[in-house]
Amino acid sequence: MTAPQEERPVWSIQEAEKLILSLKGVVSARVIARPGGEVEEIHLLTTEEVKPKQAVRNVESALLAHLDLDVDHRVISVAQAKDRQVAEASAPEPTVHIVPDPTPAQSRLLFCGHAVDTERSHQVRHRVEIEWHGERFTGESSAADLPRAKLEAGGGATLKAVEAALAKDDESEAKPGTLVTLALDGVKIVDAFDRKYALVAVHAISGRDITALAGATLVEESTDRAAILAALQATDRWVRGRV
Repeated sequence: MTAPQEERPVWSIQEAEKLILSLKGVVSARVIARPGGEVEEIHLLTTEEVKPKQAVRNVESALLAHLDLDVDHRVISVAQAKDRQVAEASAPEPTVHIVPDPTPAQSRLLFCGHAVDTERSHQVRHRVEIEWHGERFTGESSAADLPRAKLEAGGGATLKAVEAALAKDDESEAKPGTLVTLALDGVKIVDAFDRKYALVAVHAISGRDITALAGATLVEESTDRAAILAALQATDRWVRGRV
């Protein structure tokens, strides 16, 4: 049996921005993240008491040390003002965070972790855990221990977790029972711009409505994890729009 992969801690943009604002010379901070929790952009407004390169290094170190969040320095941009008063006057309003209050329209599907277990010879089981509205849901899927089958099992397990979250939503809100089925069309790893990406195609079936969904994620840690995040990306906006 393969040991479960280490789960990344659930963090919020509010926490990240508060931490960044505590750093020397930082007057305002805005963090933008994908549904899966990966940081896409960080925008800083600083005074001249700290150089831009040092401000970037300070942010990288602080996020890694306090939130166990490894951020690529290339996603961090820095704008400077000559003094703090000018900078504070230019600072934008505070932003919302990635794990928001329970308002359904603001919630996102969050990836919590996944594990791959060997069931028997040449057979594996994927288990994926997500968070939705502050609750965690798990989906499982088995497949042959082959590269493409394993990718599809990861995507399928993710969709089952999303289905479980939607079923709980409908139950708690006493909605008429419209069964939601998320059908995986396929998962593919493609090469583009000298990098690898996971592409996931999904059909969301709700009553008589069928919606084609798609997601794409850069392969960073593993193809399995990228397929899971692409499946979350494919379904996240549709799920939020359905609430």
